[in-house]
Amino acid sequence: MRLVLYCVAVLLFVQCSKADLAVSMTDVNINSWYETATIERINEDTESLYDLNIVLHVNNNFHSEDIEFEVVMTSPDAIRHTERIALSCDSSWEGITAHSNDIEIPYRRDVRLSTEGRYTFSLRPLKPLEGVEAAGIHFQKQ
Repeated sequence: MRLVLYCVAVLLFVQCSKADLAVSMTDVNINSWYETATIERINEDTESLYDLNIVLHVNNNFHSEDIEFEVVMTSPDAIRHTERIALSCDSSWEGITAHSNDIEIPYRRDVRLSTEGRYTFSLRPLKPLEGVEAAGIHFQKQ
């Protein structure tokens, strides 16, 4: 029995060490988020397509449904792309006792990170948001 448990533990360790980190997040000002949140991703896969979703870790002070962001993406070869976007999100809560929740908002589809190296995404709300504890991007491989 111990041998089986040991083998399972080793397999889990090996699998976790090879897993691609799909969500990159950073903490933001919980009282009023208005500053730029910087998300970095090291890219080694230049062939795959990704769906990018903005992820907000929020508490019960968050009540926004429509959010405008400025998103700046800088590629490893210093190409910079800036855009302003308006996104709708569902801020409803399931369960009375919930104190925090993750909200995932679709942002871009069929994105190819065509250069190896460090991509930097800067995410900034155009109006201050209350109740956001962390912000990030989910890189969902297709």
